[in-house]
Amino acid sequence: MYLKSTLTTLITVLFLAGSLSAQDMNLTIQGTPQMKIDGDSNVRSWDADVTQVDATLVLTGIETFSIEAMTPDAFKEMTITMPVERINSDSRSLTRNIHNYLKADDHPNITFTLKSVDEIEVNSGTALITATGVINAAGKDHEVTMNVTARMSNNGTINFSGEQELLMTSFEIDPPTAIMGTVRARDEFRIIYSVDFGQ
Repeated sequence: MYLKSTLTTLITVLFLAGSLSAQDMNLTIQGTPQMKIDGDSNVRSWDADVTQVDATLVLTGIETFSIEAMTPDAFKEMTITMPVERINSDSRSLTRNIHNYLKADDHPNITFTLKSVDEIEVNSGTALITATGVINAAGKDHEVTMNVTARMSNNGTINFSGEQELLMTSFEIDPPTAIMGTVRARDEFRIIYSVDFGQ
């Protein structure tokens, strides 16, 4: 009877320990994220700041929050939401045009949804991450492959940074023109970002 009770207790303890170590870790954005849109035209370059970014990152199966714990299997879920109305430039007319081309009234948010983390290379406290996700803008989905750099920040958060090249036409947006077509925006643009995640 004593042996049976001891075995039952041991199995219970092991089960609970395994459950605790495999719990999900929910992370949110810490501090002020830095995100900028850079574009060009045949006349001059243009840019706009994304002034609000909401995101959730769920890690699973890790015991410590560190760069070394970053494995492809650890990334369970990641979603990022950026309100179109919170994209602003120095030019009021450019800001208005950006909101119009992104169809802010019908599609108020740009979203990113992580599909998979394909590879992680950790070296000297830095993780180089290759991931696949879906960006939805102006109501259209576009799958992208991203190269992201991850580092631990001094405040204990993990910083994700990088640049992502995109095309307007990938979201069925025709590059804008002005002044009888003499000013033409280029199809290519890029997103530059630096975001901290923590508990």
